[in-house]
Amino acid sequence: MTAARLPRTSPPGLVVFDVDGTLQDTCLWWPKVLRQGLAAFAAERGFVARLPDDAAANAVIGKRDAEVWGAFLPPEHHDLWPDLRAAVVPVEAEVVRGGADFAFPRARALLGILRAAGVTTALASNCRQTYFAAVREGLGLAYLTDWQFCLDSPGVTCKADMLAAAMTAAGTRDAVMVGDRESDLEAARAHDLAFVWRRTPFCAGLAADAEWKGDVDAFLRIIGLATPRLQ
Repeated sequence: MTAARLPRTSPPGLVVFDVDGTLQDTCLWWPKVLRQGLAAFAAERGFVARLPDDAAANAVIGKRDAEVWGAFLPPEHHDLWPDLRAAVVPVEAEVVRGGADFAFPRARALLGILRAAGVTTALASNCRQTYFAAVREGLGLAYLTDWQFCLDSPGVTCKADMLAAAMTAAGTRDAVMVGDRESDLEAARAHDLAFVWRRTPFCAGLAADAEWKGDVDAFLRIIGLATPRLQ
């Protein structure tokens, strides 16, 4: 399979989904949690941090490690980003496990339709295990996907590694990557996979093979799966 073959005429063996910004509307809670956590951390460490507005906070969704946490620290305190992450991640996990449903409308329904159609699915997220477990369990995504990979998964250093692990687990290279950020596109291209862009206002237009705005029927058409009569 090459990256140009979308829409498809038959479903792939595997669909790999990014999570934040793709299946979960992280923008609903992340900016507030980041501002509160950053303010508390800066006060504890004795420095002043400029608190990001919603646009700046949302701009780092889907990035990894220092790209997320270091972006909001003063240059002289940039090396404290692991400590900031350690302080804020438990709050993130508590929010996601708190009972509110932050999944995009019908995201879980889509995963269920794919499973019923025999299409295996995986999650690939540029996060660490504590947060990933909260998202998988708090939003019910672990029970609707076959495999889940993050930066703490064995043998994984980047999202391209996650795709490789997913294809190995599924026993197929007939796969499609779905995501909202540049890192998702780069991972797909690293394996010559088709890429479906979950369109977002926080990322410039990507050179995707197909664009998806969240409609279930539209996604099924993109991957070559007929819309079920009953959903």
